[in-house]
Amino acid sequence: MKLREFSLWAYKLELNDSRAFTLENRCVCAHFERHFKSLEEDNIYRVVIKLGEPDQRDGTTEESSSVLKFYSNFDFDHFYKLKGIERKEFLLSTLYTALLKVCELKVWDIEPFKQAYRRVIEDKFDNSYEVSTKNNRARSMAASLNAQHTEEQFNLVIIVKNNDGKVIFERQVLSEEPDEFLFNGQIGNLKWTSNDILTYIAKDKSVIETMNLSPNG
Repeated sequence: MKLREFSLWAYKLELNDSRAFTLENRCVCAHFERHFKSLEEDNIYRVVIKLGEPDQRDGTTEESSSVLKFYSNFDFDHFYKLKGIERKEFLLSTLYTALLKVCELKVWDIEPFKQAYRRVIEDKFDNSYEVSTKNNRARSMAASLNAQHTEEQFNLVIIVKNNDGKVIFERQVLSEEPDEFLFNGQIGNLKWTSNDILTYIAKDKSVIETMNLSPNG
């Protein structure tokens, strides 16, 4: 089983507040996951960091259904006073510090965690990435599906470039709340049906949009 998922859970907050906190921190956790080289573990695929006020369980773990949960203290008052990138820095530090403690407890290799941490910082917390890219048959144009996952929303944009790298077409095809349960199922695929016709296809193979990129289109 591959360990590749990490979450920060404000388990003591009211449901609405806890969900708002999760939506805000997912862009950081997902960014970390994207750069994390998965580890082979016999029975764990996800680590959940359970954040709250000081608790006697802090620093301990529990496991169920292939999920490891680690209890950790979190200063919400301090967090909510922070602004902008400072909040992301605090969230990443919280995640990373807790994961290093888990590594110590479970005797895991810490290098993949260090690399993911460094990569998020190198990206300056901008969780933007290319989902997929497809060249047309003549290889005269390349279409890419590009995602941007922020604390406020998840955006998906189609960008088409010519051989010179010039953007000749751009269209947003999705803007959703930054909840993976909502947006993951809506991420489609690109397909060229001719040198000039690009289609955006849903997971169920239905055509969402057809784009004519010919000079006279």
